[in-house]
Amino acid sequence: MNVEIETGRTRREHIAVVVSAVTAILFAAVVAGGIVAGRLTLVVVVAFGFLAMVAGVTISLFVDFGTPDRQVWAYGLASGAMLASAAALLAPKAITRHPEYGGFAIALGYLAGYAGHELGHLVTHYDLPLNAAVSELTLHAFAAGSIMGVVYGSLPDLSALFGFGILAHKFPAGFTGSEALKQSGIPRTIMIVPASAVALAAIPLSILTPDLSATVQAVFYGVSTGVFAHVGIDMLPECSHVGSHADSSGHGSIECSRNIHRVRQYAVASTFAGAGAIFVLWQALAMG
Repeated sequence: MNVEIETGRTRREHIAVVVSAVTAILFAAVVAGGIVAGRLTLVVVVAFGFLAMVAGVTISLFVDFGTPDRQVWAYGLASGAMLASAAALLAPKAITRHPEYGGFAIALGYLAGYAGHELGHLVTHYDLPLNAAVSELTLHAFAAGSIMGVVYGSLPDLSALFGFGILAHKFPAGFTGSEALKQSGIPRTIMIVPASAVALAAIPLSILTPDLSATVQAVFYGVSTGVFAHVGIDMLPECSHVGSHADSSGHGSIECSRNIHRVRQYAVASTFAGAGAIFVLWQALAMG
């Protein structure tokens, strides 16, 4: 039995190395294509997102997030930032372009995020180098990249404020995703997949997408808003009692019964801090 487990682990690690290498090559290729195509603003934005998530993963290698206090702050900062980004930077653009289509698209995006979360649990039945948490982060990143690519393709003069704002949560998402991989026994190098997903979707779409009507833009904004909101809510930190069944996605569920009241206070504070950080970043960029 131990031999079978070890064989499965070795196979999964090998697949992780191959997938990570292929993803890195694709990331470099699309960034080069973006530079050649003159999408310099978009290239800077996606590179910022990539480096922010890589920085989050790097920090997780040197800082122990095994304690409930640190896990709460990691998840809380990420979820608060995602929710603020969705509510302030995406939802208004969907609604102002077409209230009804934008609203329905938000609902569709949220349900798509839910579907990705639930169906993502299927990957746990196979020896694959990812888990539900990474699958969900990748879905979220593709959604973000898709909307950025479509919008930048239609509005090439759009400032970097939008892009930087919606990617500001990549840093906390990097170390929460890395922690989830650690808990699942999966190599952390696979985090290059969600880190690269924004660029892999955004740059090709920015080059290929023609000018779109306000209604179509509303749908893209709305779907991304819904996906962002679902991932943010899914990552809200929740305290569980010792021996309880933790969420297999690695998102949000933290065993903290020994100091449950204090940790719950941290959970609330961390989510507000994450949302506040997005507001401060937006305010600083808007005034600049």
